Amino acid sequence: MSEETARSGLPAIIEGRDLATRSAPRLAVEEAAGELAKRSVSENTTRSYRSDWQSWEAFCCFHGFTPLPADPEQVRLYLTQLTQFAGRNGGKVKPRTAQRHLVAIAAAHRAQDIGFDTQHPVLRRTMDGIRRTFGARQEGAPALRHGDIAAICKTFRADVRSVRDKAIILLGFAGGFRRSELVALNVEDLDFDKHKDGFAIALRRSKTDQEGKGRTVGIVKGADPLTCPVAAVKAWLRAANIEDAGNSALFYPVNRRGGVELNRLSDRAVDRIVKDACRAARLKDKGYSAHSLRAGHVTEALAGGADRSAVKRQTGHASDAMLDRYAREADLFNNNSSGNLGL
Repeated sequence: MSEETARSGLPAIIEGRDLATRSAPRLAVEEAAGELAKRSVSENTTRSYRSDWQSWEAFCCFHGFTPLPADPEQVRLYLTQLTQFAGRNGGKVKPRTAQRHLVAIAAAHRAQDIGFDTQHPVLRRTMDGIRRTFGARQEGAPALRHGDIAAICKTFRADVRSVRDKAIILLGFAGGFRRSELVALNVEDLDFDKHKDGFAIALRRSKTDQEGKGRTVGIVKGADPLTCPVAAVKAWLRAANIEDAGNSALFYPVNRRGGVELNRLSDRAVDRIVKDACRAARLKDKGYSAHSLRAGHVTEALAGGADRSAVKRQTGHASDAMLDRYAREADLFNNNSSGNLGL
């Protein structure tokens, strides 16, 4: 190794090679770096950004604007339209969704090495006004409580689709899982051998754990066979014949003939399953979604006296901020001062 190479810290293996030879590995590294950059954002987020960017492009096309680089004044008009005027494909969006559209526009600029300031005074004032006007009360999916889950389970039959849907709903409720977490599970992530009172799930990645550190979640047997998540998951494994499937998906689509298809179930399908089940059970609230399982877990657990730290271990919430919202619903009647007014 030459003295110059030693001082530079470069590996001795590249000493003496010509520039063309050394540039080939660099290209491979750049490609790998590009792939890592793509994986820094979840698939769901990427899909949302793509949809948001297409919406911005359509807005620009209609008004004769240039989408990239974007003019902050024109983005201000776009955000205003999103939050105040219904479009062809739906109603007005919430402040949080408008913020995501703004981030998507910025992400598209970054991808082209073009600067875009989401904190531009015009945009900052616009978003502040949107939040104050439309964000006073952030409505989330209503929580599915224990009685709701029991009512849903009574509607299921013995066919394969019902067995799967019941397993998804009970596992989502018992684990406090997001729909993306449910569809990412593999059969090998479930450990029935070491836990006689239930099973453990190795959750490899979640929305708030993009680095893939993972965590283990316990699912306890239910006292009622109708609503036992452990029995429901085992029934699905048998019905789908995937008890020993190893590194294959836990949940699959079921076709009209009752056959289990081999492609992984989508998170959107989970949302449809929950909504259809709620309609079948004739639940009064019309806003239920897949998130209602997670919201229901937190609300029911807090109402039942569960410790907040235990709830956060189960759901993966990093702080008490979101739990406070569910706690208010749980305490609405259990710890209500109007009961002490002598009325």
